[in-house]
Amino acid sequence: MAKKKKAPEKPADGGTLELENGEATSGYSLQQIADALGEEMLKKSEKPEEKPAAPAPAADEAMAPNIRELEEEVKRLVAENRNQKVRLENDLRTKLKFSNELFFREFILVKDDLEKAISFAPDGADERIAAFVQGIRHLDQAVTALLRRHGVEAYDALGQTFDPAIHEAMRVADVAGAEANTVTVQHLKGYRLFERILRPAMVEVASGKEPAAQKPAEEAQNEEKTETNDTEESNG
Repeated sequence: MAKKKKAPEKPADGGTLELENGEATSGYSLQQIADALGEEMLKKSEKPEEKPAAPAPAADEAMAPNIRELEEEVKRLVAENRNQKVRLENDLRTKLKFSNELFFREFILVKDDLEKAISFAPDGADERIAAFVQGIRHLDQAVTALLRRHGVEAYDALGQTFDPAIHEAMRVADVAGAEANTVTVQHLKGYRLFERILRPAMVEVASGKEPAAQKPAEEAQNEEKTETNDTEESNG
């Protein structure tokens, strides 16, 4: 036979009813249940409202300025490193390109001597001398080809306008019919090593003035005789 559940005891002092999970157990009056609900609501209203904490600034937003600065610094360093690398490579190429400059400055003097030797060759020489001169000409051609392979080439200045960057004036002379600053005589050819001047051409330059007219020989002799007679008369 099933036992009857014992009804919960009512508060002896007529106090409020404690609720379990917001519900009152059976055996209480409606007034008691209402009082218990009111008491529970009053307790909840007396608790201070918890304000939601302000959200902390996101880590990405806080670090964004620093990250941008680091990115700019890295870009600057990369560009500077690239420029430095290009400069070093260009300097190395230039040094390699002109590494034989001092040697060629002296070697072109040998080329000058070969050309002088050819210019002194006598005309109408016998076969032995002609063969010797032909050998010197062949050697001169070989030297010219060798210099050209290494970027050395001669240039002529005769008839050109004087340029101090590639010409060296040894004398300025009055030449009939020549404009001022025109190269009229070339003593030595100029030489380039690629785009650099190895030796400027040694030249004479026209002043642009007409030379003084020379007196005929007869007039000069007559003047000399007249001066001589005048001197004798004065002494007598």
